[in-house]
Amino acid sequence: MRHFRAFGSAAALLLPLCSYAFPECSLYTLRGTWAYQGQGTVMMNVPGSPSPVPAPYAGVGIMKIDFQGRYTAHVTDSIGGQVQNIDFAGSIQVNPDCTATDTYPPGSLQGADRLVIVGNGTEMYAMPTISPMGPTAGMAHFRRLSWGEPPQCTSDMVRGYYAGPRQGTQMMPVPGQSQPTAVPFSAIHTATFQYGGTGTAASAASLGGTIVDFEFPRISIAVNADCTATMKYTGVAKQFPGQTFTGAVKYIVLNYGNELIGMDIEANTGLPGIVLDNLERISMVPINPDR
Repeated sequence: MRHFRAFGSAAALLLPLCSYAFPECSLYTLRGTWAYQGQGTVMMNVPGSPSPVPAPYAGVGIMKIDFQGRYTAHVTDSIGGQVQNIDFAGSIQVNPDCTATDTYPPGSLQGADRLVIVGNGTEMYAMPTISPMGPTAGMAHFRRLSWGEPPQCTSDMVRGYYAGPRQGTQMMPVPGQSQPTAVPFSAIHTATFQYGGTGTAASAASLGGTIVDFEFPRISIAVNADCTATMKYTGVAKQFPGQTFTGAVKYIVLNYGNELIGMDIEANTGLPGIVLDNLERISMVPINPDR
């Protein structure tokens, strides 16, 4: 009897380990609404060029998946700074080992991706294998917005003090050249949003290795019910006296406003940067100054 009890205790301890050792995913794992953010390089055919030319791209959007694996997506893409909104639909197949493939149907867009599902169905990573843009090397990160009904966001969700990274490519004009040059870009930035969606921001950026300090005394953000949002900004830089920078970033609001994932969509300096923008809330303050 003593040996039987010892065996039973050992088996009970092993059961939780076994449940983690053998993943089991299905279409049920993916149903719901997802936020998408991606970045990479596409090899594009350009008139006058004997071979494909690399162009940086970025994207952000929302995808909805039903119980049969059918999905619809609305995304905003930036290819070399050319921004466009795209709606498309497709289907996804899920393997028990939590890998998956998806395809776009025949039509104006045709493509396919390979995916891996992580975080017990709360995140996915996707790599394009066939792209309507051309041969592509890139990665997309999907974050779950909801398991069932579409998410509902409000403007009050985004307030307080935020910080995070910006990473990508800026298309810079070059004297004597008709086409801008792609320059690597990175930044650390902070933002404060008051009630009503107004605020301020600051950024320390590296533009091809040159450090630039930005101040944004006026920013504003408008949040939609589907958890998309648009932030508009006006700012200046110490290194460029007399020049004003304005533009816009499209975000997806996650975790009741604790995270914002986005992408540049407008800039007054020419083409917007092919830049992904991420913010995490550090504090709920400041609160309404009238209280």
